[in-house]
Order: sequence, then structure tokens, then C-alpha cells
Amino acid sequence: MDWVNELLWKQTVPHTILIYCIVIALGVALGKIKIFGISLGITFVLFVGIAAGHFGFGVNHELIDFIKDFGLILFVFSIGMQVGPGFFSSFKKGGISLNLMALVIVFLGGLTTLFLHFITGMSLPMLVGVMSGAVTNTPGLGAAQQALTQASSGLSDGSIPEIGLGYAVAYPLV
Repeated sequence: MDWVNELLWKQTVPHTILIYCIVIALGVALGKIKIFGISLGITFVLFVGIAAGHFGFGVNHELIDFIKDFGLILFVFSIGMQVGPGFFSSFKKGGISLNLMALVIVFLGGLTTLFLHFITGMSLPMLVGVMSGAVTNTPGLGAAQQALTQASSGLSDGSIPEIGLGYAVAYPLV
């Protein structure tokens, strides 16, 4: 029976996988519930993850770094496989103007985030998460997490919890 205790409460690799499975399964199941014809769908997983963290469920930090990086790699790879074949043909049909417009939009989002930081005094990691969630930019979130983690090496566990919270709050509102 020690293995059950270790699986449920000790921060090992199996414990981390179990927590992830429970959070994902519960989030997907609760996301299917409709209230007044509206459901949060897959984004409910973010809220279940926030609740699990609030109630003290922790995971192995070495494994979570691997899971974050691997998930981001799979996400970017799948988007590249879907969009990649038509990239050059769409680039010929006005791709330069569309890419310039996208660059301006990203630049304005960054300026808006800095403006809100100086006006409201909210923390920059939280606002970067909100910005990434508002435009549903998961790779941007991963890059921002990596940059903030490297910039703030003085944190005890090397994580920036506010950025994920900002992303989770803004993502469903899009």
C-alpha cells in the first residue's frame, strides 16, 4: 500500500502523470456541460488546473519542464504541418502585406501591454499571460515563460505562476 500513498502524495513521475490525467479528464468532462447553451469546452482544463494548484496538488518540476517543452514542440509542429504546404502560394498572393499587418498587430499588443502595466501597476508576467491568452497565442506564451524564467533566475522554483493564470483567465473570453 506504500505505492498508493507514494502515487497520490509524493512528487514523483507517476504522480505527475496521474495529476495531469485527472486534471485533463475532469476539465474535458466539465467543459462539455452547457449552461444557457454555452460551454467552455477544452478551455475548462485551464480552470481545473488552476483549482488543482490552489488546493495544493503539486508536480515534479523537472518533468513539468519536459512536458511544457514537448507539448509546445508538438503544437508548433502540428500547426506547421497544417499551414506549411500552402505558405509560399499564399505568400505570393499578398503575403507580404498580411505579414506586415500581423507584425503591426503584435507590436500594438506589446505596446498595449506595457501601457496597461504602467497605468494599472499590474505585474508584467500577469499581463504577458493576458496578452497571450487574448490572442490565443500558445507559442507566444511558451516563449514569454522561457524569457521570464531566464530573466528572473532568483525565483525559488524557476517558475512564473502569474503568466499561466493571466493566460487562463483571458483565453476563454476570445
